[in-house]
Amino acid sequence: MSAKILIVDDNPNALKLVGYALHREGFEVTVAQSGPEALAKAEATPPDLVILDIMMPDMDGFEVCRRLRAMPRTARTPVIMLTAKSQVEDRVMGFQAGADDYVTKPVLPAELVARVRALLARARLEAETAPPRARVIGFLGVKGGAGTTTLAVNVALALADEIGEGRSVILADLHAWGGAVAYHLSLVSRASLVTLLEKPPSQIDYNLVEGCLVSHASGVRVLIATHDVERSVPELPPDHVDAIVGQLKRIADYVLLDLSSGLDPATQAALKHCNYIVTAVEPDPVALTLAQTLSIGLANIDIHGGKVGFVLVNRSRSAATYTRSAIEELLRSSLMGVITPAPELCFHANKEGVPVVASQPDSLAATQFREIAHLLVG
Repeated sequence: MSAKILIVDDNPNALKLVGYALHREGFEVTVAQSGPEALAKAEATPPDLVILDIMMPDMDGFEVCRRLRAMPRTARTPVIMLTAKSQVEDRVMGFQAGADDYVTKPVLPAELVARVRALLARARLEAETAPPRARVIGFLGVKGGAGTTTLAVNVALALADEIGEGRSVILADLHAWGGAVAYHLSLVSRASLVTLLEKPPSQIDYNLVEGCLVSHASGVRVLIATHDVERSVPELPPDHVDAIVGQLKRIADYVLLDLSSGLDPATQAALKHCNYIVTAVEPDPVALTLAQTLSIGLANIDIHGGKVGFVLVNRSRSAATYTRSAIEELLRSSLMGVITPAPELCFHANKEGVPVVASQPDSLAATQFREIAHLLVG
């Protein structure tokens, strides 16, 4: 996958010359003719590197660079300032604004390409060697249809709002085929989980995983599962899951994993990365029996001390149900949350592809999702 370069200059001729030189070398080039346009494009599709002019109307390159550094998704993106301003004080201001390199015009295309390659190589090395920084939260159902994906999606959006703009959230749909996260969020992407599964685990690096993430309006970035039957796989290889989650941990502050029900090898590989495991359970005898079995299974695998919490998901209104205290006694664990029945809200949320916390933020269900998100903030 070629590196994505964003070139920012109010001079159309400069954009063409620099863009052509980089495109000829195999880079994917995007251009912007103003600071606000550059920031919008960088937020929507984060580039691997930015080449930035200084002298632009409305917002100069120094301010653009400062704002790029303030945005979580571009805080570590390499920036080259390419400008006619050659005074020492200009260079100092450029580096103080957060630039990684400062090049004065005119510059030979070969030199610019060499500087681009050097910065990309350095950024790649830093990404690969940086220690994981994410808190990983797995969402696990005791059986299919327990509302696990609804829980994961709504908590992801609530968590992004809880932690604010300074930190980032990724939601990964780890289903071999047919994961529903994309439908819940009305997302479409050419790249998906299967894009990563087509590579050997040794080739699943930071940039490859980063390039497969798609942005949601909430600020949450999402790794979607494929819905292409021809590209689907019967099951997820555990080594791939381990490599994918390992890289996701380097990209964001919080990584939420929407997992298959049960404890298949791929799910176990994902759970070993988790700091917390949220288990969705329904208030019926079969689900509670399966939850007891799942608890025993979790206790018997090495999940590195990850805590396990149960969320009771009431999907329909019924007079015949267990009390909360009876459920906690059966599970031998306190419930970390309860989602009360909201079938009409969920129906419309799924139909429109807008989760409850976004479409009905003042509803009781949205409040309950936010309470769970608050508990998960580390």
